[in-house]
Amino acid sequence: MRFHDLRHAYATWLVTDGVPINLVQRVMGHEQASTTLNRYTHTPDDYAARVLEAFDGSAAPLLPLAVETLSLDGLDGPEDDL
Repeated sequence: MRFHDLRHAYATWLVTDGVPINLVQRVMGHEQASTTLNRYTHTPDDYAARVLEAFDGSAAPLLPLAVETLSLDGLDGPEDDL
């Protein structure tokens, strides 16, 4: 591990903790936010769990309770072109 690797870890920690990328960009001293995102931030090992946790907490009320399934009766013949 090199000392410069701490910059990568710091940028990743800030982004994964929800700090807006434009603020992380300024703290890191980058001219472009894309530099911060593409070179300095890395996907943490628990990324998938964090995404699911975010949906379970704040977005859950926005999701439908049940997904309706479409009936495919009568749609299996070539004469039923839409």
